[in-house]
Parts: sequence; structure tokens; C-alpha cells
Amino acid sequence: MPRIRAPSANSPRWKPTPECWGGLDVDFTVPLDARYARYGLPDLADPNQVYLRDPQGWGHDGRMENSKQEDKIKSFRLDLNRVVESSDFLRSYDVGFNYTKRTKEKSAQVYFADLPGRVPTLVDPSLLQSPTSLGFAGMGNVLTFDPRELLSRYYDVYLSESNDDLQKDQAFEEEIRTFYAKANLDIDVTDSVRLRGNVGVQYIHTDQRSDGVAITPAGPAAVRGIGASYGDILPSLNLVADFGDGWNVRFGAAKELMRPRINEMGAYAGVWVNVTNGAGEWAGSGGNPKLEPFRANAIDLSVEKYFGEASYVALAAFYKDLESYVYNQTIPWNFAGYEFESDTPPASDWGTFSAPANGSGGYMRGVEFSLAVEGGLLHPALDGFGTLLNASYTESSIDPDGPGGSSTDTFPGLSKIVGNATVYYEKHGFSARLSQRFRDPYRGEYSYIFGQRSYRYTLNERTIDLQLGYEFPESSSLSGLSVLFQVNNLNNEPFRTEVSDSNGMGLFFPEEYTEYGRQYMLGFRYSL
Repeated sequence: MPRIRAPSANSPRWKPTPECWGGLDVDFTVPLDARYARYGLPDLADPNQVYLRDPQGWGHDGRMENSKQEDKIKSFRLDLNRVVESSDFLRSYDVGFNYTKRTKEKSAQVYFADLPGRVPTLVDPSLLQSPTSLGFAGMGNVLTFDPRELLSRYYDVYLSESNDDLQKDQAFEEEIRTFYAKANLDIDVTDSVRLRGNVGVQYIHTDQRSDGVAITPAGPAAVRGIGASYGDILPSLNLVADFGDGWNVRFGAAKELMRPRINEMGAYAGVWVNVTNGAGEWAGSGGNPKLEPFRANAIDLSVEKYFGEASYVALAAFYKDLESYVYNQTIPWNFAGYEFESDTPPASDWGTFSAPANGSGGYMRGVEFSLAVEGGLLHPALDGFGTLLNASYTESSIDPDGPGGSSTDTFPGLSKIVGNATVYYEKHGFSARLSQRFRDPYRGEYSYIFGQRSYRYTLNERTIDLQLGYEFPESSSLSGLSVLFQVNNLNNEPFRTEVSDSNGMGLFFPEEYTEYGRQYMLGFRYSL
């Protein structure tokens, strides 16, 4: 049976970011021991003390950035499925084609704002709003106003874009063509063993291009149409052997790929000429429009035993061999077309370029244990009670900084030990669940200042959640109504990070300790 789909989407976004700077001096007290640093704050909401000014000495009193981003996706998909009734092992097969074209355009205009004469100024009380509480960060209330109103009233605003700002103008285009075939299997191997699953293969061809701005010795220059074209053959196998009496063995093997961040594929660059021993050589740094995906070979195996209505025990193992990993490195690069201003011209169009690039990967492997038990299987008095347990151990040889990188850095987001435990009660319309999640320390990846990303050593977390619910029976006048009450982070688990010493001694010091508190949610659902 053929199916044809042709969806498309367009998502424009405008983000104005006005900033008016000001404040008071803060008295920091830095202890000479392992304690967290302390600081004392004046009243940051006092309109007679908080001046608009340049407290950090940046050379301006405010800033405004108007950014625009537009994503477009066009796709076409054709699927064909045919049932095979005459085969003892092949139940059906699927073949198909998928085409996706994605474009992404980003642009930004950056303005600076100066107070007349750069003289600090108090805000007119008529422009003030109710103070904003930053008590969760220990800062009390702060002065609050609409920066748009202040920019138009107090400041001289003018366009002023640095080289970094110019490089925010980027465009990406990616065309992906996927051809696939899959055979769905169902085989009675013996009277007591049944094998089912599928085997398939995909061919994925990718064309990618990027436009951007390069900062060269001769000034900013447009870079257009830089990219790459490549293809991948991805076979896969998924099988389940059913041995009867609730025993199953699952096996999976596949060649996989994951695309890098689109920002890493940008055509932005900084270019210069190095002169060594009287010889010029091109050099630069930036994004890599020729960047290809992460590629891996993966194998999964699990043994499962099912019993009762909703009980099972399972042990699984997995192994991934990452053939290619993306990290920053210095690679050969052709600088043909770039202009230079130097008394020593480059001897060749080829030079070195520091950018995200495909390099050697490593392995990721682990084991996982899962258990679900209904209380009624243990004793009739426990009918309605139950527990869910899950624990995994994962390790990796991958150095995210590349071969020879830091010995303390780990795969981003990887915790060696992760565990979940839930006890529940569900009977007579009542339901109650208490769950705990635990994960080992890990190298977290977070959004940072000016939209950048940073890595931070995040300590272990142990979070408890509570859920209570009731569904009114059919005999009730409120039949069809259900109520749900949830408390997330019941134990108010803090978010904690550490920072390593700058001398490579392997020492770690407290960096952040933040309590986000508990989150309470109450929900209602009515079914007709």
C-alpha cells in the first residue's frame, strides 16, 4: 500500500535584546579556605542610589541587539508496504524514499547606547515598575524598568558592529535524500522458539552548504556556497527470540549517524597570514561547512523474563564503536580567493585552520538492569502495590577534546552510574507514586553568556518526586473526572558544580550551589 506525504514548515523568529546598564558597587568577601565565597549587597531597588552607568567599564552605557532567525523545512516522503502471505519467514516488506530540504538564516544588528556626556543618570520614577525579586539567588529586589523606554529617552543609540557581530549573519542549506528497504520477519524456528524482527538498510545522501562572513586582513568578506556532499549506507538488524514461558532475548545491530550542531557547520571565519622565517602562510579559525556527522556501529543485547500481568526482570548490555567524533582541531585548508595585506605574501593557497572537524572516536559501553514487580505476586495483602527499579553503568574511552586532550574531561552528559526507583499503589481509583532518580557526577554542557555553551563539572544528583491521583468511579456523579497532584524535587535537591584548578593539579573547588525549590502541580482531566 503506497503512502505519500509532503509536509512543510516555516518558523521565523525575531528577538530584540535591549540592555541598559547600571548598578552599585558590591563588597565581595573571598575566604581563603574551602567555603563558598560570600558577598554583601546594598539595596539594588533604591531609585535614589542605582544610577544608569557603565559599571564594568565596557566603554558604553547600554546595548541593543535585534536578531532574526528563520527556519524552513520542505519534505516529501513515499512509503510502499506489501504483505507477503506465501512465505514462512517474510511477513511483509517496506521500501521508500524521503527528501528533506532545510534552510536556516540568521542575522543580527547590534547597537550601542551612550548617555549624554557619559554622565551617570537616575531613572525617572514615572518609568519605574515594581521591583523584581531575585531572592532565589540571594540578591533581594532589583530596580525594574522597560529598557526600550529608557533607550529612546536617555541614550544616543547608534549602529556599532564588531567582527564577532558581523559573523552572526549566517545561512545554511541542507538537502537529504534517503532510500530505504526493510524486511519484516516472523519465523517459527522450533515448536517452542519463535523469531520475529526486521532487517533493513538505508542509503542517505547529504548535500550541505553554508554562507557567512570571514574577517580577513583586507577586511570583512562574504563567504558563499561552501559545503560538502557525502553518502552513508546504514544497515540494521533487530531480532526478538521468544522461547516461551515469558523468556525473550533481544538483539540489535546497526550502523548509526548523528549530525553535528548546525552552528559548528557555519562558514564564518577569521583569517590572517603568519610569517615565519620570512615565509608567509595562511591561517585561520571558525566554523567548518564541510563537517560530516558522528558515525558509530552499535550492538545491543538483552535477556528478559516476563511474569504476572505487569512484572518483568531484564538485563541488557550495549556497545557503541564511534568511528568518528567531532572536536576542535587544526586541519589543512584551502584559502584560495582570500585577499591579503602583507609584505610577505603566502607561498601557497593552503594553510591551517582551527575548527570543529571529524576525528577518531572511541567506544561507549554499558549494562542495565531493570525490575518491575507487582506486590500481589508476593502476597495478596500487597495487591495494588508495586515497585519499579532500574540501574545502569556506562563507560567511554572518548576524549571530547580529541587525542591527547585533558585527562579529566569526560563525554558530555555521561554519568557512569544512573539509577531510578519507584514504589506505587494503584487500586480503587486511587494512585500514588514516589520516585527517586540518581546520577553520578558528570561533565555538563550549559548555555553561557552571549549564547555560547560551556562545560561544567556537575556533582551527583538525587531527586525525589511524588504523584497522587484519583479517578472518580462510574457510580459517582463526577464520573469521568480525574485529579492529579504532583510535587517535583520533593527533597529540594540542589544543583552543584565544581571548577578545576588552573595549574593542572587535579584539584576541584566549589563553583555553584543553587536550590531551585519544589514544584507543585495540580491537574484535572474530564473524559466524556
